Amino acid sequence: MSEISNGEQRTAISDPLIFRNVLGHFPTGVVLITGIADDGEPVGMIVGSFTSVSLDPPLVAFLPTAASQTFKRLRTAGSFCVNVLAADQEDICRRFAGRTANKFDGVSWHPSPLGAPVLDSVVAYIDCTFESISDAGDHLIVLGAVQELQVCSPVAPLLFFQGGYGRFAPLSLSAPFEADLITGVRLAERGRAEMDRLAESFDAECTAMAVISDQMAVNVAVAGTGPGTADRLGERIPLMPPLGELCLAWEDADAVDRWLSRALPSDECTPEEYRGRLEAVRSRGWSMTMRGEYKDEQIYEALREYSSGVYTPAQEREIRQIISRTSSSYAPVVLDEGQLYDVDSLLAPVFDSAGKVRLVLRIANLPRQADSAAIQGWADELRRAAHKVGAAADTVKVDA
Repeated sequence: MSEISNGEQRTAISDPLIFRNVLGHFPTGVVLITGIADDGEPVGMIVGSFTSVSLDPPLVAFLPTAASQTFKRLRTAGSFCVNVLAADQEDICRRFAGRTANKFDGVSWHPSPLGAPVLDSVVAYIDCTFESISDAGDHLIVLGAVQELQVCSPVAPLLFFQGGYGRFAPLSLSAPFEADLITGVRLAERGRAEMDRLAESFDAECTAMAVISDQMAVNVAVAGTGPGTADRLGERIPLMPPLGELCLAWEDADAVDRWLSRALPSDECTPEEYRGRLEAVRSRGWSMTMRGEYKDEQIYEALREYSSGVYTPAQEREIRQIISRTSSSYAPVVLDEGQLYDVDSLLAPVFDSAGKVRLVLRIANLPRQADSAAIQGWADELRRAAHKVGAAADTVKVDA
């Protein structure tokens, strides 16, 4: 140990374990560098030292160990591709970081513009030619000239931190990670064109909400314009009565009981009345909310505060009280011919082939004072869109 000016002790940097431990407190992204070796076979290596270098010209770099046998094969390739791994691709990471002989067996990929493997479901790829390779102690600095790049799936990336793998969770998505979140994001992105069409058709806002376990839903995609639309992307919604009826309508009794247990004592709606609402939603196949006495901005502000994850117990109770006051707006309404209704939003479930609700599509900022025929027409179009989005559900990876 040696002294430093402020009197604190400094650890000798000659100990490689201490060096690794200290540097391990800095999280890094995890990428898979791929290429086609000179023998015509794909090759790939996991790297935690990837970095951007220059914007003009566009350059990136990674630092393999000088003794790496995998890199010796990779450097025979004419180009390399950086695959940014998603948070749910830890199994891929471990496979390529291990000693498996045929690492690409059973792994789906397609060639990049320069021919290197791009794995299915990665966050992004960056296609490069070798610019230079320099010595750097027991590592090499490989500089790559970027030729092509693309975001493939805008989901959370895989991170390496303190010797283990982790996931990035911004405050607005600060719920414990579950595979349902990434699955929902990917499915919403598959349905983005349909959501854009709906938003344009209705001149309204179309939102996709992913169902995350039985804890909450997350707005994962927004189309169209409306008050606060951009601010609402990523906000969390607590699954407590009256919110989440469409998510729970097709769930089993235990899930419904857990949902009902979150209702506040002050809620004027009884458990049996809520069960009746769920039955009405199942029968209709969609739901709607009516404009109530509450102000939309008050609800949005409560949800934003909930999404921040930074609130005291007293503030949380207040947030839940505000949400519970919307209960009457969610009560099922029988549409009578010729009657005008002040609809706030329409919602429809997106099912997979097993009948599981994977997403909820919501259209809001609809015209005021619509009659029953117009509302039914909106609902029919929304359900058709949900069916189209659901058709892609089984092509999106779903982790058990």
